[in-house]
Amino acid sequence: MAQSDPLSDREREVAKLLQEGKSNKLIAAALGISDRTVEFHLKNIFAKYQVSSRVELILKLGGSTGAGKGEAGEDQDQPGQSTVENMGENAENRDKPNSEKNWTTSFRETVSLIGKELKMDTILNTEDRVDPTTFFGAIRVCLTKYADFTGRASRSEFWWFTVFVALVGAALTYLSQNLSNIFLIAMLLPLLAAGARRLHETGRSGWWQLFILAPVGGIMLLAILWAQPGKDATLPA
Repeated sequence: MAQSDPLSDREREVAKLLQEGKSNKLIAAALGISDRTVEFHLKNIFAKYQVSSRVELILKLGGSTGAGKGEAGEDQDQPGQSTVENMGENAENRDKPNSEKNWTTSFRETVSLIGKELKMDTILNTEDRVDPTTFFGAIRVCLTKYADFTGRASRSEFWWFTVFVALVGAALTYLSQNLSNIFLIAMLLPLLAAGARRLHETGRSGWWQLFILAPVGGIMLLAILWAQPGKDATLPA
């Protein structure tokens, strides 16, 4: 008897994009929803399939698309249906040599799938394991989000990255002023993005950074704002 699909239409869409190797941000962009909504759907899917990681979920889904029924009205593979199991059932109906050959092929495909999904899970969850409160963690996060002006940034994340830019810029000045200028220009966008996220954390809009255009007093005002503690407020525009 066929097992009913426990997923809603939206959860099925999220699961399908997850199987295609997309990160939470790419899934959110594809479906027109927020990252937190994607995380909410993933938690529900994990609970329904009783798994605790992306790899376990993908293996549980068995590589199916979860699209329900096709255009012709025929049932396609459901998320909980294993393609490896289907291959095994087909192999049992054939003669013994072909059965052994198909079993070997299925085993190799399964091992290959596990290897690929483990690698994908490592890549997708690398950012989650980075600690932005450390020096190198803050550098990595800020460079990864070099053009991300949304979200929040803690004081340690922003100031560690600022210290990194200042130290490297000063060190390059001893070698070549041109190298220092090139580096500072390259770091301008990620530094502004980190500054906007830091202002969001304090409950202010990232447009406050326009005060940097004001001579002397502008940068001092921004430094005071960047040093403010975070607030549990809705992110400003």
